[in-house]
Amino acid sequence: MNTETLVKKNIEIKVDEKILLKVLTQNDVSESYVEWLNDYEVTKFTEQKYFRHTLESTKTFVCQKYDSESDLLFGIFFDGTHIGNIKLGSIKFEHMSTEVSYFIGEKEFWGKGIASKCVETVVHFAVTELDLKKINAGYYENNTGSAKVLQKCGFVVERNIISNAIFEDKPINFIFVGYVPN
Repeated sequence: MNTETLVKKNIEIKVDEKILLKVLTQNDVSESYVEWLNDYEVTKFTEQKYFRHTLESTKTFVCQKYDSESDLLFGIFFDGTHIGNIKLGSIKFEHMSTEVSYFIGEKEFWGKGIASKCVETVVHFAVTELDLKKINAGYYENNTGSAKVLQKCGFVVERNIISNAIFEDKPINFIFVGYVPN
């Protein structure tokens, strides 16, 4: 399917009876979404913590990803409510690889296994529908939640870069992980 999938953009993937992934449009951008991006607890393990987000800047970002030929930005919807995002991109079809990143913005859904289900589902989609052979991700060493999610989904540590990031004024390691389908 590869690049044709990216052109369609009306992709919806059912994760389970309550969770749906769908490519975001600017119509999905809400005040709640912007609030997540400006909430330190939500973004502290992401580079988004360095920016102040507005409704306009968030809509611009979503539109850029929607129009991109190398990114798929999915909203995570629980019973129809947008609770977070998961992104594949940039997708490098020439190398048959991509990166995955994600967050759950609605805190009431933290620790419920939703991120693991969504990562597993989007990795399966990347392998079966886009024919990708490698999925990469990364996390700050103190982000134990992401470490558990990615390990549970079959990612293995490939590199540990010493003092590659600053977290709360202290240098920390950055962990690169990868997934290669069997």
